[in-house]
Amino acid sequence: MGDALPAGATKKVFFHVGAPKTGTTYLQQVLFQNREALADDGVLYPYEFFDESFRSMQDFRGASWGQKGPGYYAGEWEKVASRARDWTGSTVIISNELLGGSSPDRIAAGVASVQPADVHVIFSARDFARQLVSDWQEHVKHKHRVTLEQFVDDLVEKGLDAPPPFGELFWGMHDAAYVLQRWATVVPPENIHLVTVPQPGAPRDTLWQRFCHVTGLDPDAYETETKRSNTSMGVAETELIRRMNEDARSIRDDDYDRLVRIVLAERILGGQSPRLTLPPDRLEWVSQRSRQLIDELKGAGYQVEGDLEELMPDPATHATYVSPTALTEADLAPAAIRAAQGLLRHSAMLRSKVRELQEQADLRPVHKPTSRDRARDFYWRNRGRVGRVLRKMGLLRR
Repeated sequence: MGDALPAGATKKVFFHVGAPKTGTTYLQQVLFQNREALADDGVLYPYEFFDESFRSMQDFRGASWGQKGPGYYAGEWEKVASRARDWTGSTVIISNELLGGSSPDRIAAGVASVQPADVHVIFSARDFARQLVSDWQEHVKHKHRVTLEQFVDDLVEKGLDAPPPFGELFWGMHDAAYVLQRWATVVPPENIHLVTVPQPGAPRDTLWQRFCHVTGLDPDAYETETKRSNTSMGVAETELIRRMNEDARSIRDDDYDRLVRIVLAERILGGQSPRLTLPPDRLEWVSQRSRQLIDELKGAGYQVEGDLEELMPDPATHATYVSPTALTEADLAPAAIRAAQGLLRHSAMLRSKVRELQEQADLRPVHKPTSRDRARDFYWRNRGRVGRVLRKMGLLRR
């Protein structure tokens, strides 16, 4: 359970609570694949399987997901909390990017459940321009059909009151000031850490280096190459799936998630077309809102790792705009062909697995009944009938 803390010392428990689309999946992959090495260094990453982060987060928040009601994951958070309480090492790191959307009462209960501990909060933040288009793509990968332009217009003009679930899921998860204000009702501001995500062109390991500086990890002590990745699609690939979603409403959410989000979007399509950028008529508003956010964060007393100016959109990054909605079917054809080819290969792979399982089943030894087995079976099949005959003949008492 890691090296024991010195007498009187209190372990640190870090809640990494978001935001989505800020490298959180990568950080979680690195932590998960290094959990044994981390434990040897006194650091607990308290998940026994990768998806336990999501399951425990749902229970922490008391949230619904698809057809699964708020009680579906009951007990999952307590498993994680009990491991945190029992840990005798120096540090516990709890991470899920949707924890940021928790209500104040859930935050209070969750923080109380890991005591005694010195609790810290980490929030990784990226500029709103990149976050808006990334969040739209993520919603498309979860069956939604709203266009990029409508999505951005609603969030800009209506804020938290944008059509559900977009308003609460964007501003309630991605706005650092809004999210951390709720956590600051339970955790003191000096224990809240804002990690900024650098603009494109920064060294690849910048986010990991900053995360380690906050948590006290040695950034060079662990394997940081990961197998899994949350690949971003380009304009054509995202729009192709958005239009396909018109006919995907009848697909069960679990089946859609596996086939479309993971297989099609992340493994097959990739991002071969131009990348998504913010509609140009919204860049000025987003820049003004970003400056307001920076001013709010400066006055909040949080610990900043990185540079708050990195939360300002880079106009050069959004200089070229390709409207997904304006793409023709011919524009989508290359992505559609790749999708068809990839799904065909995936289908062939599944059929091969089915055949392999059938062959394995056919090779299993078949138990041949012995004469003793046949006699026993005959007895139990005919026991009642024989009894009735014997009673009629007076040879068996009732």
